[in-house]
Amino acid sequence: MTTTKKKLPTVSAPVMVLTLPVSKQKIKYRPFVIKEQKALLLAQESKDADTVLETIKEVISSCTNGTLKFTKVPTADLAYFFLQLRIASVGPEVKFSIPCMECGADNIINMSLNDVKIDTKNVKTEVKITDTVGIKFKLPTIDDALDADESDSKSVKMLYSLIDCIYDEDSVYQKSDYTEDEFREWIENLNDAQVARIAEFVDSIPTLKHTLKFNCGTCNAEQSRLLEGLHNFFRFDSNS
Repeated sequence: MTTTKKKLPTVSAPVMVLTLPVSKQKIKYRPFVIKEQKALLLAQESKDADTVLETIKEVISSCTNGTLKFTKVPTADLAYFFLQLRIASVGPEVKFSIPCMECGADNIINMSLNDVKIDTKNVKTEVKITDTVGIKFKLPTIDDALDADESDSKSVKMLYSLIDCIYDEDSVYQKSDYTEDEFREWIENLNDAQVARIAEFVDSIPTLKHTLKFNCGTCNAEQSRLLEGLHNFFRFDSNS
């Protein structure tokens, strides 16, 4: 007589809800599981940007059941969500190895990812470059960041992708009516003060930030390091 093997019991994952800080979209998600954590660790160790991005895409899609369209939400929301996903999955504690600015000795610093903040209060999506001319922007998505030409100062390509419209006292000029080359020519005819006002938008784009303060364990010199952007917190080993 053959016996039917019983299926192993199904272990359900907790369903969590998070409100994204910029778009205010509510996302239901589950923590990532061991096989997804291993994939993230392998991506981290590869140091290949494309591998990292594709792995993040797959994990986000699985953990949110495809409801978080990561190419549609601002990068700030994506970074914040991924940080919270990491905390929910393996905990908030991480370790950093940081060299002393004075003596060069390595310092192992423990910190909690719960301390990492994202400031959305001072975002400027509309700037006036003269008394009568202004620009309305949208916040960048990961697609915008990937398409940007980093060799281009304040990336005209990036700015063009983020424009909603330009306006003056008489009219509104929709981006769809103008090419990137036409926008570039318009930008190049602005003066330094006007370009600096556009930079106010770029500088206000929210990002993950945390300042680590510690004394060197070797020479006791006071240290301060600003960690900014998701890449500084891309750590998925529970012991990292």
